[in-house]
Amino acid sequence: MQADSSYTRLLFSFAALFNLAVALGLLTASAQIGALLNLGPATAGSVVLSNLSGAFVGLFAYAYARVAMDPQRYRVYVELGAIGKMLVLPAAGIPWAMGYIGWELPLLACGDLLFALLFWDWLRRTR
Repeated sequence: MQADSSYTRLLFSFAALFNLAVALGLLTASAQIGALLNLGPATAGSVVLSNLSGAFVGLFAYAYARVAMDPQRYRVYVELGAIGKMLVLPAAGIPWAMGYIGWELPLLACGDLLFALLFWDWLRRTR
């Protein structure tokens, strides 16, 4: 079954914008975001890791934008993106479960889980 092209365009455009917003936040305001998410004070190392994370989140934003424009050609990015988004949950959930961080970041990670499920569904429906 073929997914509706307007749904595909909307899903991956929204995913691209979501990732772009997160990337820009990580690259320009990591200390403020860390404070809002109760992650502790910014250190030189945490800023570098935040910048690296922001760069990769931005790279995924680019990939999702490509999928929105040409889903057949860039289909492989969807599986990679779904896997990446699934990995966000344990990356945030394990430190929470161990008591290192508060609940705020794992709650936000649920947004990535939702995108992952939508991506897997899209892949299933467009085989």
